[in-house]
Order: sequence, then C-alpha cells, then structure tokens
Amino acid sequence: MSAPARYAASSYALPPLPDGAALELTSLDASDAERLGVVFAAMDPWRSYGYPAAPLQAMMTANEPGIPCFAIRLDGNVVGAILIQPLWLRGPYLRFLALEPIAQNRGVGGALLAWLESEARAAGERNLWVVASQINTGGIRFYERAGFHQAAAFDGLAYDDRVELLFRKRLAD
Repeated sequence: MSAPARYAASSYALPPLPDGAALELTSLDASDAERLGVVFAAMDPWRSYGYPAAPLQAMMTANEPGIPCFAIRLDGNVVGAILIQPLWLRGPYLRFLALEPIAQNRGVGGALLAWLESEARAAGERNLWVVASQINTGGIRFYERAGFHQAAAFDGLAYDDRVELLFRKRLAD
C-alpha cells in the first residue's frame, strides 16, 4: 500500500497573519498564472536572468503529477504562487515561491515556510530544501532567517555565469 499523497488537498487555510489578514492556498488557475508570470518576470531574480513570463506561466500550470502548485491568497486575492516537490532527499523541495511586491514583508513567506515545515514534520520528513540564485540576496537572507543553511553551490547550473545555492533545513535531530 502506498503512502497518501502529500499536499494533495485542493486548498489549505493557514493561520491569519499578525495583521489579521487571511492566508490561504488554493488551486492556481490559468488566468492567475498568466498574470503572475508577467509580474514575476519583471522581478528579480527572473528579471536579472532575462527569464520571460511564458516559461514561468508554463511552470505554474504544468500540472506535473505529485508536484502541486498553489495560488497564494491574501484576504482572498491571489498574490503569489508556491510549487512543492514533496518527496526529494527525505523531505519536500520548495521548487518555487514568489510573491507580488504588495504581499512581501508582511509575514506571508514566513507563514508559508512554517506551514511547509509543519506538514513535513507531520509526515516524519527529515529535511526541507530550496535553491536560490546567488544573485537573489533577499531570498537568501529570508531562507537563512528561517533556519536554512547552505548545503551546496552549483556553478553554471542554470546559466554559465551564475551560481545556484542549495539550502537545507534539517528537521530531524
């Protein structure tokens, strides 16, 4: 018998943010993915990479089996997206997390990481994983503040002149 699928619910209500705003994960529809792809392509690190909106949109709507993509809703409005690969090196890999500027610096990202960690711990996982580009200094600070530590560096992984950093948060002692 196989284990139940992780992150398989169609929606998740997370605890309210400190300012009382409601935070929820729901299915991401194509029109929201199209709008978010344009927004994210104009933001770093994707802007610095010259990464166009279309591949971001395609990633968010790929519907890969076992790789859920959720819309991040703040007070009912779609303000971001999160993609999770549940079973990767003894824990989930956060494949993608992006928030519109209006949702940044409000505790949304921290609440999402806390939810991801809670789900992983409940499943008996040992690790949380994420990759950030070396040029994404804000993202790196965010993950380090959340308890992630650099586990590896990959020169030329995405682009020849860039370094991607693998971060791990160990859940098991």
